[in-house]
Amino acid sequence: MSIPSVQDTSSAGDAKASPAEVTSPGIDGMISPPPYPAAPAPPAWFPAQCVYDPLIAQDAYVEDDYPLRSGVLYQSVPRGPLKPAYLPAAPDGSKTFFYCITVGIKVGIVTDASLAAEYTNGVSGGFKKKRHSHSAALQYFNEDLAAGKVTIGKWRKSRRDRLVCAGCILV
Repeated sequence: MSIPSVQDTSSAGDAKASPAEVTSPGIDGMISPPPYPAAPAPPAWFPAQCVYDPLIAQDAYVEDDYPLRSGVLYQSVPRGPLKPAYLPAAPDGSKTFFYCITVGIKVGIVTDASLAAEYTNGVSGGFKKKRHSHSAALQYFNEDLAAGKVTIGKWRKSRRDRLVCAGCILV
């Protein structure tokens, strides 16, 4: 199936169609979509080395001394919803992901995958969820918190760890 292109319909034949009317198929015969707009630049009030999310308003961000905020891991279940905090961007400029730890030794929202794994691996029912934006991570965590799904887990030793602790090494 070929995609028709707009043809010149002028009677004289010497007038040309405007560039907006002409479509040309790409290499594979498909018309390429228009380029997506670039992500908005952070406003002047936003710290330069932090992750900017345009879905979070300026007055929603909290300072480092606020007790219930993202970027902090809690040893007990928070008593209220978390608020957004300024979180550092990836140092190499790559995309920053957000990890919601809802069942683990500690719970909260962090940007470090190894930290999220450290507090969920080895925990019975340990759970972390990767999100692509700060606002999506906050929404996910706060919904689970409201539903009572955020819990502090207990670290369980593997069978091998129990055997080493008992003084026996069986493989």
